[in-house]
Amino acid sequence: MLALLLACLGSTVVVDDSGDADSGDGADTADTGDTASSRDLDGDGYVAGADCMDLNADVHPGATELWNGLDDDCDGVFDADGDWGGDLRGEATAVYEGRPYSFDFPCSGSGTRAAGRFDWSVVCTPSAADDDAQLMLGEAVTVTPDDPAVDGDAWSGVVLVASTNGWDTDGSGSIAWSTFEAATFRASLDAFSLELAVTGTIARE
Repeated sequence: MLALLLACLGSTVVVDDSGDADSGDGADTADTGDTASSRDLDGDGYVAGADCMDLNADVHPGATELWNGLDDDCDGVFDADGDWGGDLRGEATAVYEGRPYSFDFPCSGSGTRAAGRFDWSVVCTPSAADDDAQLMLGEAVTVTPDDPAVDGDAWSGVVLVASTNGWDTDGSGSIAWSTFEAATFRASLDAFSLELAVTGTIARE
């Protein structure tokens, strides 16, 4: 009997207003406030709900964007991904029936960069009032990449140049991103009786 009495005295029973019994230790009602969206697993000062990569302390809102394929500042944009465009300038020298001709004309560039690709095209429009330009270059000259794979802050490779007059040839091109918002474009070809260069700056739209 004595042992039973001591066991009962060692345990306190609490009854709340509803009449339900509780052991009184509070373990079954404690709320730590530690939810998945409030944790900061990488210790960078940003909780998981705001931190788009909470296992990398270098990635968080306000971080500096780097050329690394990550969304460093958690703004939803990876590196320079997005739509790009701008006005460019084209120059060409052609030899026709032994006589040299020179032309300059406006070009327009546009493209979309995403997932390691930059699918772009440049369309140049020689003057419709210049019969020689129309004869040798056509109404439009289009420049596109043979392989649109892009790596970091630069692209370079073979470009395909085609005219509405029916001719096409290969050239070379490069794009260099000076920032995440602007890039320098260059494309050229040096074919028999025709030299062409397109240069200028494109920007993220």
